[in-house]
Amino acid sequence: MRLRRGRTKNADGGALTDAELIAWSAQDPEIFSAIIDRHARRVHRRLARRLGVPAADELVAETFLAAFRLRHRFDITQADARPWLDGLATELANQFRAAGRN
Repeated sequence: MRLRRGRTKNADGGALTDAELIAWSAQDPEIFSAIIDRHARRVHRRLARRLGVPAADELVAETFLAAFRLRHRFDITQADARPWLDGLATELANQFRAAGRN
């Protein structure tokens, strides 16, 4: 499978899974932006329900920064990154609260 920059589809025209995108991002880090495009809005909504919009605005960026830095730990046998991203967001939300920032 060849992936051209900015594409999120495989050679057959099907959408790449999150796992495929994360794996490809090891060779081309810019590809990780497709993960952000797919999931940022949902992660933001989840954080906003827990902590409010201002905190969510900050923590969604931190969530994807952590995901990018830890992408080598993602289990690529799991096609969907949502549970992994939710776990990262939850951990950051808990740290945010523990620090008294909310």
